[in-house]
Amino acid sequence: MSTDAWANIAFFLVFFAIAYLLFIRPARKRAQEASSLQSALSAGDDIMLTSGIFGRVVSVDGETVSVDVAGGVVLRVHRGAVGKIVDDVPGEASAAPLEGADTPLSTTSGTESSQPSRTTESEPVYPKPGDDTRGVR
Repeated sequence: MSTDAWANIAFFLVFFAIAYLLFIRPARKRAQEASSLQSALSAGDDIMLTSGIFGRVVSVDGETVSVDVAGGVVLRVHRGAVGKIVDDVPGEASAAPLEGADTPLSTTSGTESSQPSRTTESEPVYPKPGDDTRGVR
């Protein structure tokens, strides 16, 4: 074989070695980690699903996991939908409320605003004829 043929073979070998190191090996590692995580699931674990929903495992039945997501709302999902086991579930920590978070917004006194604002009334606020809604009806 000529030198050019060996150079071509070496180029393809290097190309496949780089492709293996960059793509195939990390994908196998992620799949192995996901498999070990999903096999380690047990009732009471706080988890995050791959869709971003947080919940607590109620039961594991084969490939089906029952997840309590909100005060009695239980989702049945495939074991593969479990993204990770989490330590801190958002919303369950006793965070201090933001300053002024409980005071509703209202329109300024004496001036009429064309933008609806949050009020203490239970009725929705609709735009008045002539208000600029920027094309949204």
